[in-house]
Amino acid sequence: MVLKTIERRIIGFHIDMNMAQYRADYLEAWLTTLSEMGYNTVVWELEGGIEWQTIPEAHQPDALTKDEFRKLLEHAKGLGLDNIPLLQTLGHAEYVLRHEKYAGLRAHPDDTTQYNPLHPAVVLLLHDWIAEYLDLFGEVRYFHIGCDEARRLDHVQQSARNKHDLSVSQIFIQHVNTISEPLIERGATPIIWADMALHHNGAIDELSRDVMLFDWMYDVWRGNGRVYIWGDKRGLRNRNEFTPKDLDLFGKYLFPNGDAPGVDPETFYTADFLADKGFKVVTCPGSSCDGDNVFSPRHKRQLHNTWDSAAKGLKTPALCGTVLTSWSVHLHPWELQHAHIAAVGFLSQNPESTMAEFRDRYVKCAYGLEDDRFWEAVEGLSEPCLFTHTQSLGIGKACLPVPADHVEKTLASIIAEGGFDEHIETARARRRAYARSLDQIRSLMRVTSKGEYRLELWELAARNLTNRAEASQLILLSRTDGFDPQAHRDQASRILEQMRALREEYERVYSGMIRPSRRALMIGYMFDSVEAELVRLADE
Repeated sequence: MVLKTIERRIIGFHIDMNMAQYRADYLEAWLTTLSEMGYNTVVWELEGGIEWQTIPEAHQPDALTKDEFRKLLEHAKGLGLDNIPLLQTLGHAEYVLRHEKYAGLRAHPDDTTQYNPLHPAVVLLLHDWIAEYLDLFGEVRYFHIGCDEARRLDHVQQSARNKHDLSVSQIFIQHVNTISEPLIERGATPIIWADMALHHNGAIDELSRDVMLFDWMYDVWRGNGRVYIWGDKRGLRNRNEFTPKDLDLFGKYLFPNGDAPGVDPETFYTADFLADKGFKVVTCPGSSCDGDNVFSPRHKRQLHNTWDSAAKGLKTPALCGTVLTSWSVHLHPWELQHAHIAAVGFLSQNPESTMAEFRDRYVKCAYGLEDDRFWEAVEGLSEPCLFTHTQSLGIGKACLPVPADHVEKTLASIIAEGGFDEHIETARARRRAYARSLDQIRSLMRVTSKGEYRLELWELAARNLTNRAEASQLILLSRTDGFDPQAHRDQASRILEQMRALREEYERVYSGMIRPSRRALMIGYMFDSVEAELVRLADE
């Protein structure tokens, strides 16, 4: 049975089980915390985290049984949280399409990321899987069908299956409408991420108005001077870089009060654009997203984005709320995103408050502090250097092994691009910043009366980043002229010894959060490739 949508503003948190296979007791505790903070919705992106029958190959060794997961759903319902299932029905399908059995459903034969939306078997399979999701979740108001970052649509458009010469936009919209049909018939509201509808917007008027759009954008906030423009040449731009085509399509949303000199464009204009076209729209900030260190989020940037995007969704009458997304591929735990998570709940209950007021309230309630020392300390851990963040560590949503020669290839690429000196200087600067934050966090640990466990995790993150910046600097220097391996052997051994001790600490921390085999994978992603390079330097 599917309930008719009850119109209320969504205050949601996104649980991503693509990378992290969370322990049931950890999830249960966080559901309680979310409810206490003021959330009313949880979006469950399960991927291989459940033992599926439709595609049994998809679930991970650490997958929850359906009975285990039903207990979590019931716990959430008992707390007043709506459960929204999320099944990716276009892109981010690596956990299915990497299996040879499903290779014929790929949008491109050599790419496991995306289904071919023109293949008739794709729709049949996904409709069966949606039915299994509905059997698991029971009564739902909404069902998220994903559809973000589908980067192979151009190849599909050029394929022999496109017999009707559909445009890329038409292929996308047709797929969304087709996948949505059984949900709409049963009274559920289908949801998609908004990015592909905005990027390939030629046929957007053909998209069913029964579909809700989750409008995500993580790299912007009010006052930073740039907005993300969608279309043929998408990207971040300031107002002087808008093209006539940009202004023709989005102008009245970018400048709702007129394009006077010096006026900043509306940062989250796409939500207004979509709502004006008759769609139900939810804004989606991010507490963990692309570019983050694996040990900590980019705290200042994400807090600004979370606050401004959530305020847009919660305070604009034409919009339907906000959902805070957290992508577990970036590995650091929710405890280090606690301030971002708390900000959405605070804003939902105090809509006229400012971020400065939240920051003051947060440090008092979370740590018993009366000043900004916490913010200064954690913001110093925000920026990455080589081998601190997912891209430079070779980590991706496909959850594949990192190649043994990853470090070597990364360094070769840096040499080829001519940015070696810059990377070395960045590592030096980051090491100083991380060490300064470490000292600040340790001083806070001596005076705070609350939040001791979270501060311990921040202290662990700061030690890891300080160690990793030193490792990064040494590894980079080892590829420069005049480097003497013997002179640096003791340094490599010391860094390696520290890193191995830090690894053991992370294994203990994550044992209370993540199930065993996926925990081993995540810890390996954090440490293995850099450890291997330090072993080489220590043994030379």
